[in-house]
Amino acid sequence: MPLTHAQRKSIVALHRKKERLRERKFLVEGVKGVADLLASDWQVAQLVATPAWQAPDHPDLPPVLEVSQDELQRVSALDTAQQVLAVVHMPGESVESDTVYHGGRVLALDDIQDPGNLGTLLRLADWFALDALVCSPGTVDRFNPKVVQASMGSLFRVRVQTASLPEFLRNLPPDTWAAGAFLEGDNLYKTPLPDQGVLVLGNESQGIRPETEARLPLRLHIPRRGQAESLNVATAAAIFCSEWTR
Repeated sequence: MPLTHAQRKSIVALHRKKERLRERKFLVEGVKGVADLLASDWQVAQLVATPAWQAPDHPDLPPVLEVSQDELQRVSALDTAQQVLAVVHMPGESVESDTVYHGGRVLALDDIQDPGNLGTLLRLADWFALDALVCSPGTVDRFNPKVVQASMGSLFRVRVQTASLPEFLRNLPPDTWAAGAFLEGDNLYKTPLPDQGVLVLGNESQGIRPETEARLPLRLHIPRRGQAESLNVATAAAIFCSEWTR
């Protein structure tokens, strides 16, 4: 059964950040992404699927709108639609959490712009069981369809806060370890790393902003042996997290 014009319009509108924020909803696509969603406590507003999708036995599953592959493609944010699409309510945001450090290992992101990078960073935080990601307001929207897809379900398992990083760092409890990833600084492999603290990663092209850097007592770098100018931020994060949790 084809979607109505109104249904199609409301789903396609969620491709845009402005509409996601206005509606407080976003899209999750694909068999794995929707399975991870349904395994979480996030609230599903609507499911649209082709006959190929096998709906799981789930007590809170909303009615499924069954459509053709062509119809699903018309509303998908992907190049090729993947059997099922879910419209999901955004979780509530805690004002108190914005600038407060709750302990544990935290990765702070200073204006990361690439959706694929943010999705990968969510997967890294999930893999290494970090306690949170703290994103600056200038970081790409984590509900961007490309971020959701690249996170491979980790979006639903990783705590994410949005905060001004200079303010977040200023509010850290005394003696909290905090460091930034730079091209120059102390050698990562020769620096003692504590069990808890905050590691800041900067923008893909500009790095950590000066106002954030001013709040960091420690600069760390990954030693370079070859001639590459820099590492992709997600690649660098994987190296830092591996060493931090080793």
